[in-house]
Amino acid sequence: MSREEFSKLIGPYLDGELSAEEREKVEEYLAGSEEYRHMASEIEGLTRIVRADAPPEVSDEKWKEILSSLRSDGATEPFTVVGSRRRWLAPLAGLAAVLVIGLFLWSAGSDSPGEPPTPRKDYASTEDADHEDKVRIDTVEPEEKEKTLQPTDPRFEEE
Repeated sequence: MSREEFSKLIGPYLDGELSAEEREKVEEYLAGSEEYRHMASEIEGLTRIVRADAPPEVSDEKWKEILSSLRSDGATEPFTVVGSRRRWLAPLAGLAAVLVIGLFLWSAGSDSPGEPPTPRKDYASTEDADHEDKVRIDTVEPEEKEKTLQPTDPRFEEE
């Protein structure tokens, strides 16, 4: 039996909570090891101290006397509600948030009511109003392009 296993079983052994088989096993180890006997005697001594060190019984009359003496000394103060000086801060923050959202929506809206907003210039595009030749970047692989054009290409017609 390991030391850890023994330390788990010694408490229930001293309290009489083990089965007959486990109790015999613990007693064998107690008989065979001075270290285990010493550990068991220390735990038994602590258990006795804890059981004997119970708080004294206090009668209801004694409790009433203690409570009345505390109340008459003025040692306790009633709770008071603390007022907040910054009650105006929360509504002001809400108003500021509404204004910011309104400004955002107003600036993103259309130029005149009833009309859709004018499209903005896409600076990433390569289109130029003065230039007829459009720059075009081919992103399809040549093999893929050939496969897609094959059904319409007259070069691939079967004879």
